[in-house]
Formats: sequence, C-alpha cells, structure tokens
Amino acid sequence: MMDLVIKMNDEQYYEVCRGDSSAVLVPKGDLINIIRNGKPLPKGHGRLKDIDKIISDGTSKGFCDWYDEMKYAPTIIEADKEG
Repeated sequence: MMDLVIKMNDEQYYEVCRGDSSAVLVPKGDLINIIRNGKPLPKGHGRLKDIDKIISDGTSKGFCDWYDEMKYAPTIIEADKEG
C-alpha cells in the first residue's frame, strides 16, 4: 500500500466523488496524469500537519509552547504505521 499526495481541481474531485463511476466525465487520461504526477510519501512517514499555520500567528513563544502547538495541531494525514 502506498500513500500518495495528488493535486486535482475541485470540479474533478467532486465529480469523481459523486460515486457513479459510469458517469465520471473526467477523461481517463487526466486521472492517469494526476496519479502519475502525485508525490509518494515515504514508507514509515510520521503525521503530516500544517506547521506553517502554527508559526504564522506571529507571536513569540518558548520551546515548550511551540512543542505543544505542534504536538496537538490537527493531523492532515495520519502516520504510516506499516513502515
């Protein structure tokens, strides 16, 4: 199993998520290219979080404050426990 980060436009995403695969209008070639251009995450990666959001608030913090904010920030992609 591989974790893959892909970029696709909102319209394509919602079209694919509608659930009726026979009604998907996104050309098969587009979907193949989206997958080909994806970024595989390394096996055993940790949790992915939006750290930029944490540091963009502009306040001065000590190490423990930063640590706690990073530790408890919402996880975007869970860690790969198989790696």
